[in-house]
Amino acid sequence: MKTKWLMTLSFLVGILASLLVPVLLMATGMIDVGADAKPGLIERTLAPWARDRSVAKRAPQEKNPQAGDPAAIATGFDHYRATCVMCHGAPDVPGAELSAGLNPPAPSLGDQGDDTPDGELFWVIKHGIRMTPMPAFGPTRNDREIWEIVAFIRHLPDLTAQERDALRAATDGKAHHG
Repeated sequence: MKTKWLMTLSFLVGILASLLVPVLLMATGMIDVGADAKPGLIERTLAPWARDRSVAKRAPQEKNPQAGDPAAIATGFDHYRATCVMCHGAPDVPGAELSAGLNPPAPSLGDQGDDTPDGELFWVIKHGIRMTPMPAFGPTRNDREIWEIVAFIRHLPDLTAQERDALRAATDGKAHHG
């Protein structure tokens, strides 16, 4: 009986300690929240894993209704140039200088072999990602416009020279040269 009581007490102390230690670390300011601080092992491994699981659970499963539509791609280009290229860049187009300081960094979009489902791109653009530089565009863009942006992201590997120049002009004078 005494052993069972000690095991229960040990278990409860273990749970309390596992909750209390992180709170104490946060309360004492031991965790560096600076954007220029290198993320620790837990942040590098668990945060992306949790983010990916959360997005996959909530993202629509449908295919992009605007996929391959030249008019949608053109409209998506306009939105991308206005709001996305500054951080994400494009093939052979660096993001603006400010993107060098993002933590976590904005991912490159339009890479060949990107297997992120359209619905997940849509969800991230619409809802953003908390505690990252990715804002939610749902309050300022309707679903059709967001699907058009996804259509353009799928077009990124096949940018024309004219499109590339227009995207480069959007970050002209703002591109990181260091």
